[in-house]
Amino acid sequence: MSDRLDRLCRSTRCALLLENHEDRLNLLVRAKDDREAEFRLWRALQIHLDFPRFYDHLKSRISIFRGDLTGKRFGLSDADYRRLIETTDSVIHCAASLNRKSEKTCLNVNLRGTLEVLMLARASRDHHGLRRFSDVSTVAIAGHRTDEVVL
Repeated sequence: MSDRLDRLCRSTRCALLLENHEDRLNLLVRAKDDREAEFRLWRALQIHLDFPRFYDHLKSRISIFRGDLTGKRFGLSDADYRRLIETTDSVIHCAASLNRKSEKTCLNVNLRGTLEVLMLARASRDHHGLRRFSDVSTVAIAGHRTDEVVL
């Protein structure tokens, strides 16, 4: 699956959650500044939602945390990381790199990034409890296999 298609699938899942549930969502978005983070998020969601109809409704339910999955504590300030811990009761981790050209990028995002997400989940669990941790992955993680079924 290409990175572009993977991003499309992730934004589809996000759009469905927003449209079908009333819960608030904390979203980690990689961007240079807050304006770019909001632009990237809304651009991705417009593909899947009746954007004008949902914009105000959704905006009131989303907290955008501008950060980097591979950075320690996502590169967030202490205050933002604390707020993320205090307001997270479920985690759906669906970020991934499928960049086959860079083993380092895959390692940083898929392994180290997942470790950072797990550490957030643990901190939230210890703070007030965690209802669910879901990791969305791909069969590509198993690598190339012959004569072997991977579940």
